[in-house]
Amino acid sequence: VPAGKSVRSFRDLAGRVNQQIAAEADEVYLVVSGLSLCLK
Repeated sequence: VPAGKSVRSFRDLAGRVNQQIAAEADEVYLVVSGLSLCLK
């Protein structure tokens, strides 16, 4: 959990925005170190 209030607020907002975008998308992928995982 981030220590600062502004950092926590940013993390929470970014999470909500990502959830909304994923809900509208036909496909969602998580990519880490060049490896992709289909989430939706």
